[in-house]
Amino acid sequence: MATSKIFTNENCVGCNQCISKCPCDEANVAVNKGGINILEVDPDKCICCGECIRSCTHNARYFFDDTERFLSDLRSGRKIPILVAPALRSNVPEWPRLLGYLKSLGANAIYDTSYGADICTWAHLRFLTKNPVEGVVTQPCPAIVNYIEKYVPGLLSRLSPIHSPAMCTAIYMKNVKHLQGPYCFLSPCIAKFDEFSDPNCGGGSIVGYNVTYKRLVEYLDENKTSWRGSNEAMYDNEAHGLGSIYSSPGGLRVNIEQYVQGKWIFQVEGQPHTSHFLEEYLAKKNNLPFIVDVLNCARGCNAGTGAIRTEHDEYEISEAMYKVVNDTMKNKSRKKLPPGPNFAKFDKDLNLDDYIRRYTAKPINRKTVSKAQLEKAYGDLLKTTEKSRHLDCRGCGFPTCEKMARAIAKDINIADNCSDYHRSVMQEKSDSIEKMNQETEQRSVELRDAIRTMIEALGEAGEKTEETIKTVNEIHDEVEALVTAADELSEIVPELQTLMRKYAMTGESVINVSRQTNLLAINASTEAARAGQHGKGFAVVAQRIKQLSEQSTNAATESLSNNENMEPLIETLADVKSKIMEQASEITTNSENIISSLGTLPELLQDVEEKAERLTQ
Repeated sequence: MATSKIFTNENCVGCNQCISKCPCDEANVAVNKGGINILEVDPDKCICCGECIRSCTHNARYFFDDTERFLSDLRSGRKIPILVAPALRSNVPEWPRLLGYLKSLGANAIYDTSYGADICTWAHLRFLTKNPVEGVVTQPCPAIVNYIEKYVPGLLSRLSPIHSPAMCTAIYMKNVKHLQGPYCFLSPCIAKFDEFSDPNCGGGSIVGYNVTYKRLVEYLDENKTSWRGSNEAMYDNEAHGLGSIYSSPGGLRVNIEQYVQGKWIFQVEGQPHTSHFLEEYLAKKNNLPFIVDVLNCARGCNAGTGAIRTEHDEYEISEAMYKVVNDTMKNKSRKKLPPGPNFAKFDKDLNLDDYIRRYTAKPINRKTVSKAQLEKAYGDLLKTTEKSRHLDCRGCGFPTCEKMARAIAKDINIADNCSDYHRSVMQEKSDSIEKMNQETEQRSVELRDAIRTMIEALGEAGEKTEETIKTVNEIHDEVEALVTAADELSEIVPELQTLMRKYAMTGESVINVSRQTNLLAINASTEAARAGQHGKGFAVVAQRIKQLSEQSTNAATESLSNNENMEPLIETLADVKSKIMEQASEITTNSENIISSLGTLPELLQDVEEKAERLTQ
């Protein structure tokens, strides 16, 4: 990729004015840096016409030149011959002092390219005399050469093969004056760098520095040099003719017309008009003009891309050019010569072939866009209708929506640069917000209903809470009563155990007495039998006593058996009492916690109910 002479700085706001003025659709590329959309230059597709610099109101486009390198080399002691474009007279009123300052730094020769323009006029006429062709496009302007080589290479056969005035001057200095180069060109043009570095023009070995008026004066003033107070100096070349007006629109035409009468010379200048003309001129085959005099800048080199003057300074430019022409005419009138160059001298001293140049086609590989890619780009731009696709508001910098869509499809621009896209996005957002508002309103109604239901539920919960607290309090009281009963039971159990033990002892005594009584009854029955008739009544008593003794024994035995069964039950009762006490304690603790928690719940429910009521409002 080539190195761009024009760059974008931090002032860029993505206003797209550079696109609208640029004659090359793909030379400006939209990029996103840190969330900010800016437009950078593609150096391979840029022709250095400078229209983006002129159109930018934010000072976001600037250019590189060789000012600092040239001054550094000059101060280091290098002897550098200088050639100066005639537009210096219209751009720097105190130009003799600037020449004097440069000579004080070591410039060993300074030539006015007005003299080289005279050579350029001579070379054109001599070439056209030997090669009688029509429709020749003259090329003192390197931006025009750039455009033809890159975008209209079919016109190279019509492009004049004569070097520009600057190169004619440099070749004259080298071949005739034998000044050692490389030279420095004081220039009103950024694109001159491309001309001098072109292998067809010496590849930088003849003219090695392109120093623009604008950057040179800025640099000298910023560094507080004394150039404005320097002694004046003049050019070292011979007197020139009207080559000095080459820097004005139609300058070459005026020079040619001094020698060729009755020929149609077509004049065109200014971008993008010039580029459009060249595209159309390629198709012209018949009835061509003798010469097409083409300049990139609307006001010519006097308001060139690297000049101090702008297209708005036409009064000052015209005044300076009038003085140049008037001085030239006065000088020539003394000898009664036409205000043109001395062709006889040129024929004697110059070799026409030295001033012939060639060109190299450098066709741009323009990106192609398929129908599907274009449709996708329209979709990215939210342009779904024919009307929206032909809005052509030019806010993106392109003349039509289709060109913007193609730029997006080529990936050199983005939808964010389209103002209609933003309107569509805003409309979509507006529609979305409206829909959201409707949904929000619907949900708000549903929310109010839900809140009212919640408020009712909270009221019921409050009532249930009060009932719960009451029930828990009752449980708490009953548990406390149970604990009291368990305490009383714990006091009775030892007494009962004591009585049971006494009861057991009494039962054993009864059994012993019953056994003794039973023995007595047996003995009584024995004695009654011995008494015979007399002992029958006593025998009945003895039998009855025996029965009572057996009954007492059985009753006492059963009682002892029951007593043994009761003891485990009494012990179990003690264990149950212990568990009752333990669980009652837990129930008491839990109920107290429940009461404590529920105690603040009514207030909380009341607060929630109040806030819910406010929410519904």
